[in-house]
Amino acid sequence: MKLPLLLSLLLTVSSAPHLHARPILADNGPTSHLRRSGDLVSRKLGGSKHGGVATEAAPCSEIGVDILKKGGNAADAIIAAGLCVGTIAAYHSGFGGGGFMLVRYKDPSGKFAYENIDFRETMPAGGNETMYAADATQNKTLSTIGGLAVGVPGELRGWEMLHKRHGHLPWKELFKPAIKLARHGFKVNIDLADAIQEGKSFILNGEFQRIPGCPNTRWAEVYAPKGTLLVEGDTVYRKTYANTLEQVARHGAHRFYHGKIAKRTVQTIRDTGGIMTMHDMSKYKAIIRTPVSITYRGARIFSTVAPSSGAVVLSALKILEGYQANYNDSQSEINVTTHRLLEATQFAYGQRTQYGDPAFVPNVTYLENYYLREDVVKGIRSKINDTKTFGVGYYDPSKYTATAESGTSHLAVIDGSGMSVSLTTTINTYWGSRVMTPDGIICNNEMNDFSSPGQTNAFGFASSPINYIRPGKRPQSSIASSIAEDLHTGEILIATGSAGGSRIITATLQHLYHHLDQQLNAYEAVAHPRWHDQLSGQTFFEWKELDKGIVGYNNDTVGYLAALGHNVTWTGVTGSTAHVVLRTQNGTIEAASDPRKAAGAGVAF
Repeated sequence: MKLPLLLSLLLTVSSAPHLHARPILADNGPTSHLRRSGDLVSRKLGGSKHGGVATEAAPCSEIGVDILKKGGNAADAIIAAGLCVGTIAAYHSGFGGGGFMLVRYKDPSGKFAYENIDFRETMPAGGNETMYAADATQNKTLSTIGGLAVGVPGELRGWEMLHKRHGHLPWKELFKPAIKLARHGFKVNIDLADAIQEGKSFILNGEFQRIPGCPNTRWAEVYAPKGTLLVEGDTVYRKTYANTLEQVARHGAHRFYHGKIAKRTVQTIRDTGGIMTMHDMSKYKAIIRTPVSITYRGARIFSTVAPSSGAVVLSALKILEGYQANYNDSQSEINVTTHRLLEATQFAYGQRTQYGDPAFVPNVTYLENYYLREDVVKGIRSKINDTKTFGVGYYDPSKYTATAESGTSHLAVIDGSGMSVSLTTTINTYWGSRVMTPDGIICNNEMNDFSSPGQTNAFGFASSPINYIRPGKRPQSSIASSIAEDLHTGEILIATGSAGGSRIITATLQHLYHHLDQQLNAYEAVAHPRWHDQLSGQTFFEWKELDKGIVGYNNDTVGYLAALGHNVTWTGVTGSTAHVVLRTQNGTIEAASDPRKAAGAGVAF
């Protein structure tokens, strides 16, 4: 495969006068780009033989690697790194949220096995499907701001299950770095500075200042301690949260879900309009699920299952696999392959409306595997027309729509033994529900990911009943944490996933494609310009933003797709931020952080 030619084609500018596209300046190809952005690449890409960690905050990646150096494994490293991310990047992850992880580990026979740990938030027992009906007259904030938006958090039960099943170092050892950061302070990075600015109104004024249980000083004490918002380079202290971390480090996750911390959490949520109870907190459990998998071009890819969206990613790839893999990098092949991948993705998104919480939706596991069967995939592939695209209803005969999401943080680790964890955690939108407890925990607004009767999207598609609210139910998620291994040798190839809500699916799909099909290295895979289409009637393409390390999508390809009927739209970064850790053919482990998150890093040793 002639890699330089492929990337130079992606950087080529061709005229497309019928498109109102932001111009993309000509470039000399990937090598010149990487030279100009050498400092960025050195921060974003690490390579070595013993292990690699990639997160959105450089200190957290370094903490994960330090744990590996101390004899910890991938499970230990991702817990320590994740606790760090929840401390630094509290605007979208932490104890108040939840998520999904995919774990690659050695079973008792010494063979590698996979499991999916589901630590998604749940609807409190008092919830019902019409509880947000008043949103139509209240600016649609009941499911996003305040206690009613908060689901029972699962992150800490996820860490606990991972450590009990696979951890090596002592539990409390993994908390020490995050406790140190929270108590003694850490610098505001550029991403946190942006998030603080976004939360200016409620950080300074208090979202719930008239409610005794949530005084307006709680946010300002952390992010505006002298009356003005902290900016990049300032020091943040989260001393109250440090105390919470210490309690959990000493006494385990039980301390968070029972006793005084739980009581204060529940009281704050109820004081701000919520319905959560101590019983909701105490009965929460993480769940082990069997991952979904496919074979694909000499690899076996595993991903997380419903209510997450790993099956959507794998379905699109399986549809694409039926086309010959052409690697001579001609522009015409790039164009038609991109069209086919977009079409496959739209069919896969049409399937997503059926993937709800398996505890409440029958036959979900059957359907996930059904759509990956060779005969079914072949039938779907036959509906793809290389000369045109179709309306939304062509790809989603159910005429239902899935909810859109935002937020999240992704982490990936591979250790020297080949053990790996790909994990995505979230409190949903920036700063979650804007509810902070007396213990410094920022609560999620994950209940906004449920659907409600009577809602429709821009095409008149009704919200899917499989995602309606039920007590104890977990809402649908776009998370698709994935790991691939060599089909013949069993060696790990790549661990990846993404943050970015609904854009997670297309970002993860493209990372796998860029590495497995195009053999891009870890940094090239995450820095590659991306497209996004979630069956919305629009296909988004990133324009050039060299300050973020993004070279911009090829105008020739975008013009070709527009001519086939795709409703193309140019955009800044598509909203997804991803991390990749992979193992090369010579055994080197590469870790790369997405340049779309300026403060991230991939670190290997």
